[in-house]
Amino acid sequence: MTARPGFGYSDGGTQQKSSIPTQMFLDTSHPILLVEDSSTDAALIQAKLRLGLGEVNVTRVESLSAAIQRIGEETFTVILLDLNLPDSAGLQTFLTLSAHVTDVPIVVLSSMEDSETAVQAVAAGADDYVQKNHFDAQTLAKSVRFAIERNNRLAAERQLLQVRNELNTAQHIQDSLYPRQSPKFDELDIGAGIRSAGMGCGDYFDFVKLNDGRYGIVVGDVSGHGMGSAIVMAETRTCLRTVAELGVDPSRMFPTMNRLIHDGTADGMFVTLLLVIYDPESATFEYHNAGHPGWILRKDHVETLVTHQIPLGLIPEVTVTTSDCFRLNPGDILLMPTDGIQESPSGSSMFGKDRMLGNVRKNRHRSADEIVDSLLEAALQYADSDTPADDMTLVVIKARERHDSPLLPSMPEKAPHGSPYPVGK
Repeated sequence: MTARPGFGYSDGGTQQKSSIPTQMFLDTSHPILLVEDSSTDAALIQAKLRLGLGEVNVTRVESLSAAIQRIGEETFTVILLDLNLPDSAGLQTFLTLSAHVTDVPIVVLSSMEDSETAVQAVAAGADDYVQKNHFDAQTLAKSVRFAIERNNRLAAERQLLQVRNELNTAQHIQDSLYPRQSPKFDELDIGAGIRSAGMGCGDYFDFVKLNDGRYGIVVGDVSGHGMGSAIVMAETRTCLRTVAELGVDPSRMFPTMNRLIHDGTADGMFVTLLLVIYDPESATFEYHNAGHPGWILRKDHVETLVTHQIPLGLIPEVTVTTSDCFRLNPGDILLMPTDGIQESPSGSSMFGKDRMLGNVRKNRHRSADEIVDSLLEAALQYADSDTPADDMTLVVIKARERHDSPLLPSMPEKAPHGSPYPVGK
């Protein structure tokens, strides 16, 4: 028997019968189609199959046309094909039959005189060939068994490739959901960036124009990462844009979104979300915070955005959210990151808040986009990796130096309204 590498031979082609078990059982639920016109050869082949594989389910036909008819009516796990039949001969027998089957391995049966044709059949796609006048039960059993296993492996590889292609398509769709550019304001410089930990991203950022002329700037983080989190991220985006389009008051946006996210996601999944609303007319900001970190880097100190409620989706109902207001003075920077930046690991330590704020402070003279790129790169370099351990997203809003809006008092150090959820302390 001449076989492909790994099919019945080892150690440079020396057959090791001593290492072959006496019987390699094949589940009778795996039917075999035997295409053989010689009754004597068919009886011998079936006897060898039973001896080598145990009880097998064999269907025999005597012609190529009968084989084509049978495979249209039944499903077979493997086909044993004699190349010389009453209605077809030689390589054409294999080519004709293989054109009618999909994902079914074919083992060619040949005589000594047809060995060259059998080799051609293997080159054309047959899984193996066996010389009918030169094989034993174990040789035939191994050829059938390995043909089935190889076909199963190839089928699994095709399925994996299909899944990867579908995931790539899903990734392209998700990428299209992120804003292509930041909104433009004379007094503000806005930059944003994202680095995914893998296929699918659970981080979210968006810029949404509200019906009253203000702009919503939002950053969110779905628990976990991967395609499951990416789906929840897309749902969160849809929820926010829907309530904004309907003109829902910002104080009621989070309760509405919370209910939709809670009812539409698996138990234990949640979304932290920071919604900052900018009013171009007054150059003031209002924000609503559901468990998400944010900071304002003033020229001489840093202020932490307080949290007004727990993350969305943890419980069925949350109350109408409170909010706080602030203004950015020239040179001030609003930093809205996800926790993947702070938690970028290096051994047992993390990049941390201090390194993150220090990097922004060091680059505060640069543009918002440059600050974003610098911080994301610094977090990756700290982890000595091109791919983050967790999704990393960042929005930076910088008040231009030429903006001469009046100075407002800094934010209070303690959270107003008795908020029990301080963030970033």
